Amino acid sequence: MSKLGIDIGNYAVKTSTDDIFESKVTEVKNFGSDSDSIKIGNKTYYLGEGDEEINIVKYEKENFLPLLLGAICRNTDDEIVDLGLGLPVKQFAGLRKNLIEKLQGKEYHVEFTRGNETTKRDITIRSIQTFPEGVTGYLYYAKDIVDQIAGRDVVLVDIGGKTTDIALVQGNKATDPYSINVGTINIYDAIKKSLEMDERFLGKVEIKREKIQDYINKGFYLNGEKQDIKKNIDASISLFKEIYNELKLNYPVSTAAVVVMGGGAKLLGEAFKKNIPGIIVMSDVDKHVFANAKGYKKMMK
Repeated sequence: MSKLGIDIGNYAVKTSTDDIFESKVTEVKNFGSDSDSIKIGNKTYYLGEGDEEINIVKYEKENFLPLLLGAICRNTDDEIVDLGLGLPVKQFAGLRKNLIEKLQGKEYHVEFTRGNETTKRDITIRSIQTFPEGVTGYLYYAKDIVDQIAGRDVVLVDIGGKTTDIALVQGNKATDPYSINVGTINIYDAIKKSLEMDERFLGKVEIKREKIQDYINKGFYLNGEKQDIKKNIDASISLFKEIYNELKLNYPVSTAAVVVMGGGAKLLGEAFKKNIPGIIVMSDVDKHVFANAKGYKKMMK
């Protein structure tokens, strides 16, 4: 029997065992693909490929079950699992019971393929425990920033794949939840559009959303020469303003500690720092990207 924390975001699936893959599935294998696959009933799904599926209620997405069972198969050989899963803080009270009823006690007979090896699996989800996204990840890493928090209330800003969730955290309690339809995917799309419309690159190169983070981290090259794309990256700043205006109007950003985390923390971190003095940006992608999943597992009883 295994305990797993699984964070199924609109952009990526993360687990408490430091596994990550894109939140995509397709029933058509791409040429040359080496992606894992999972067969459920008479359908085979290839993990991490295909198109994104966006739904505010994540567990209602068609790709939710293949992603969940795929994550289980990738991370444990045990047949019986206890899972810690998350819901946006604004949805937590209203939907947690539905999520538990959807999965708890269910059995799934699947075939999982990695490389040349296919295994038949009988997976039983013995129990489901649910936790608020963002808040759980913050609490998991709060010990690392306790000196910066200095006993204050925390305005938590969690920039996910398609939404940004805001809440006021007092001790271990989250109140005043709010969600804005702006996330990492929107930021990438804004940068992508700016690059596509830039006369330097117009008609010369195909810009793919999944490459935007590489362009930010490693640079954007055209015909062997590195290009200055700072103004293109800054095209996403208008999205920051949507988040900032909500914070300024409805949260005590002048007196509380403001903590930004999630996949968009690194992308918008500098903009936040310029506008909110003393803000704490948890932008270590390799570490903090697993915060929710690790927090779910730690808090499981």
